[in-house]
Amino acid sequence: MPYFYIPSRRIRTELLSLLVCFMIAVGLNVYAIIHYNSPLSELWTSILYVLMATAVLYAVWIVLRLLVFGIARLFGYKPKRSHRYHYHHK
Repeated sequence: MPYFYIPSRRIRTELLSLLVCFMIAVGLNVYAIIHYNSPLSELWTSILYVLMATAVLYAVWIVLRLLVFGIARLFGYKPKRSHRYHYHHK
């Protein structure tokens, strides 16, 4: 029996956020390759740096969302909850 439930919509949202962060990191890598006239092989040889940049971008994105959510909660905003996303323990 699961201890918590993560809705598939939340999983899709987080995967899309991660994909966007990856695409931004790849775009920055392509920009750096063009800007510094590096060989095109840098595109795949620097994939580890791209993955690290993806992780950093995703972490920054999470912190920004937490800050916005925290500030919204301070001013009394409460998100609407849908009944279909709650897991009821019996």
